[in-house]
Amino acid sequence: MLVMRTTIDINDALLRELRETAQEMKKPFRYVLEATLQRGLSLYRSKPKATRIKIKPRPVGIKPAVRSMSMNQLYDQIESES
Repeated sequence: MLVMRTTIDINDALLRELRETAQEMKKPFRYVLEATLQRGLSLYRSKPKATRIKIKPRPVGIKPAVRSMSMNQLYDQIESES
């Protein structure tokens, strides 16, 4: 097994949590970090791909006079009528 050293920037709170977990498990920090990364990668890889959803358009009964209006124009029109 090839072991490589690297440097990472890690959030202080996350680092503290990893260290506490290592201490509770009585395992080396490296073990906990590697296990956490492995779990994260397996979750990332097992994520199902997004499926396309078909949406059928339905008539909503908009009057021809207001079909070309934007939502803001429509809102202004409603506000002015009330």
